[in-house]
Amino acid sequence: MIAGKLNTFVWVHKEDANALRELSGANAAREAAWLTAQRERLGLSEGEPTPEPLRLELLRLRPVQWPGQSRLVEASMRVRLSRADLVGPWAPFTPEERESQRLSGRRPGTPSERFTDKLALDLDPELVNFAQLASHRISEPIVSQLRAENLLGPGRSRSRAARLRREELQAQIYTLGRIAREAITLVLHP
Repeated sequence: MIAGKLNTFVWVHKEDANALRELSGANAAREAAWLTAQRERLGLSEGEPTPEPLRLELLRLRPVQWPGQSRLVEASMRVRLSRADLVGPWAPFTPEERESQRLSGRRPGTPSERFTDKLALDLDPELVNFAQLASHRISEPIVSQLRAENLLGPGRSRSRAARLRREELQAQIYTLGRIAREAITLVLHP
């Protein structure tokens, strides 16, 4: 875990996880190649430690940051959360709502999708909080509608029409995972 970051788990489709890993791996390879070239330029042998003044010089010379998986997702989540449907303004969480965000378990969203790969991401806690707030506020009326139509819980209606209606409403629900998955799509398919 990176200091100042929140370890967040997101379930995604295998193809998206593989593509994201491939992109961040290619970035890591480009960075390693650049660093090796800089060490050679400075005349350092392979096993020789890099003195601090040279490390600082390398950082100044470094042309770009090659982002890893977490940084790619974090940057794309910022873009996704800046779009009109998620940007807000949102009323802050009440203490009860904030506490409910800590509960583990399934949220009533994306019922028919089966995600097979779990990403461990180190994300900015403020970004995660904003994504949770936006997803909660967008989903509130939909969850209320699900409850009003008796489509949630153990006593829910189990007819075919009720199942179809539940799936229709659940497809509109936002979760932190959905926002992250939509952000990953922005990275992979700009």
